[in-house]
Amino acid sequence: MCFWNIGSPTPSYPCTLCIIKSILFPPKKKKPFPLLHLPFVALHNVIKMMDPHELVKLSMCSYRLELFLRGSKRKIEHLHIHLNNEYYQIELVNKNARFYTYFQNGDFEKPVSTVTRMLQFRGSYETESENCLTFTQQFPLSLCVDVSHLLLSFYSSPLVDWVFYMNQLEIETVRQYLGIILSARCEGFTFTDCEWSNELLTELMDKIPLDKKLTIESKIPPDFKHPNILKYYGMSYEDGRWITLDDLKTIRNVLYVYLDSTIFNCHDINEFLHYWINCDEKMFVQMELQLDESFQIDEDVLKNGLITMRPNQPEEPNEVLCLYLKIKNPNNEQCNICCLSIRDNHQAVFNSWKSEEAPKEFEILSLLEKKKNLELENEDSGTSVERKQEIAREIEKLVYQLNNQSGYVFEI
Repeated sequence: MCFWNIGSPTPSYPCTLCIIKSILFPPKKKKPFPLLHLPFVALHNVIKMMDPHELVKLSMCSYRLELFLRGSKRKIEHLHIHLNNEYYQIELVNKNARFYTYFQNGDFEKPVSTVTRMLQFRGSYETESENCLTFTQQFPLSLCVDVSHLLLSFYSSPLVDWVFYMNQLEIETVRQYLGIILSARCEGFTFTDCEWSNELLTELMDKIPLDKKLTIESKIPPDFKHPNILKYYGMSYEDGRWITLDDLKTIRNVLYVYLDSTIFNCHDINEFLHYWINCDEKMFVQMELQLDESFQIDEDVLKNGLITMRPNQPEEPNEVLCLYLKIKNPNNEQCNICCLSIRDNHQAVFNSWKSEEAPKEFEILSLLEKKKNLELENEDSGTSVERKQEIAREIEKLVYQLNNQSGYVFEI
């Protein structure tokens, strides 16, 4: 706007005087804000308020800022690294927020042969959306771990999971990735979209250590067998119809087992419950089985021969049955109460806790177990008349205590 028309609502072009003024007195460029000159506490608080994408962009400003960010160590829950032929994606998960950083293949001016600083990617920064940063930068396979280490260095102890899109990767490429990744830090592997052969699955399970988590999101040959199928620290199989009841009984000291489809029915679950509550060792923290939908859920079959109790009202919106049981041989973590929850979609969820976390349920189950043991002793032909009279009085007291319990359904 012309110097003489300042304050006027009518727009105008610069006059001669304005042009001369701009030449003689050019506007001064604003200097970048000296972020590193802030006091440590102030700078640390500023960085704490940044999201992961802002941290990535800040780390590309200077190597000094990158070093400071490495020392700050933001907390994050999970980090997933996705691999295929078209892009290399790093997904950061923190609570309910997800942030993605893409390194996609394409034309690039400066090839990258080594990765040591985030500053190297400043020229390849392309676009940004609400939760996604995109870089066009190609680099060799061997450098994908180095790139992930750069981003990992900004966060404190994230869980790292590598995701393989098998329909977009050559088998030999997957073998190379596994060799590189297993020599670095990794907590889990996910394999999607693959026509598995018994030979390839066997090779995969032979290579992956048992302390890792394994997820397979594709069909598995029905005749596949391997000694490690249910021995990993965490397992999730989209297709679990090839897993037998005997396989389930071999589970020991794992975090979780998720099977999205199985051939199990109520009789199988009842047999497994008998084995679970009598097992001397810890089997799992949580297990989820998608039961065969061709049969109806039968409560009587599920709890046959077991001491169980259930809440008066469902504890979950989609829950059709919930059974609490007492573990007879507590494992080394002293989990002595367990629960089977059946959902309306035929999903069976198994959990176990310490008695301190469910005191009322544990008390009722203990009373029911004591009553059952007294009844068995009373039926023994070797029990004396005096002892039978004593048992009758004890059972009467237990029944009185059980009748005073509310909120649960159980057989006295």
